[in-house]
Amino acid sequence: MKYIIFLLVFCFSAHATENPGPFKIKEVYMAHPANFHFRVISDNPEAWHCHNGPKNPAWSFINEADPGSKGMMSALLAAYVSNKTVTLVTLGVDTYAGRMCQIVEFKISQ
Repeated sequence: MKYIIFLLVFCFSAHATENPGPFKIKEVYMAHPANFHFRVISDNPEAWHCHNGPKNPAWSFINEADPGSKGMMSALLAAYVSNKTVTLVTLGVDTYAGRMCQIVEFKISQ
């Protein structure tokens, strides 16, 4: 029974999304399609995008294989070009390079 409760708690926390504070995109970085392909970098050096994720600068990513990636990349590029504020919902993902922040959804505002 303890094992089942542990699994339920662990599985729930392993997929919890996070909501970092709003920011403006300082840079956009493109890499290999499966290597944190499209990255947005925060204008705030003290920012975070997910717990234990990249800091100074804080950044999060979308891979080309992610559902809706092309539309998300286009919208984030438009936000960058027009200097709009972005509010992300991210998911911390443990990878070969450490914990990274995958963009799940976002909002663009003034």
